[in-house]
Amino acid sequence: MKNKIYYIAFFLFVAFISTAAIEIIEECDATALKNELKRELRPEYRYDSSKSSRFTYKETPQIKEIEVPLFMGERYRFLFNTSCVPEGIDVKIYNKSMDKKNRTLLYTMESIDDQKIYTFEPEKSRKMYINYIIPGRASESEMNGCMIFVLGYQLAVLKSLD
Repeated sequence: MKNKIYYIAFFLFVAFISTAAIEIIEECDATALKNELKRELRPEYRYDSSKSSRFTYKETPQIKEIEVPLFMGERYRFLFNTSCVPEGIDVKIYNKSMDKKNRTLLYTMESIDDQKIYTFEPEKSRKMYINYIIPGRASESEMNGCMIFVLGYQLAVLKSLD
């Protein structure tokens, strides 16, 4: 009898966790958002890579950093999709990581209420660091979000046609 109770409790626990995971996935369909950004690359740029960053708002502000290595001499386009960001976050791109001194700010994303896709095309190709600055919130309810980043590169053939 005890084994049946344990099995039922375990089954209910697994069902609860699965339901919570499905809700998070439905809130942020990273594949669909990434495909939307890929369309923004064409025809000048080709898809290189992407990164979906999921986060939970906390009482204190957070910073999530992504390192983006780039090949010198190539042209790149950075695309960000904020469709699944319930409360605005700041995006800043630097030339050095946050643990280094004397880093230079290369780009700041200006949030616009109805805009969901943002573009940045760096003048020089070098290693860059994207910082997502997630604001703190005083609410007791848990709120999640995700940010989608897609990197595109310009083909050398297309550059020579310009």
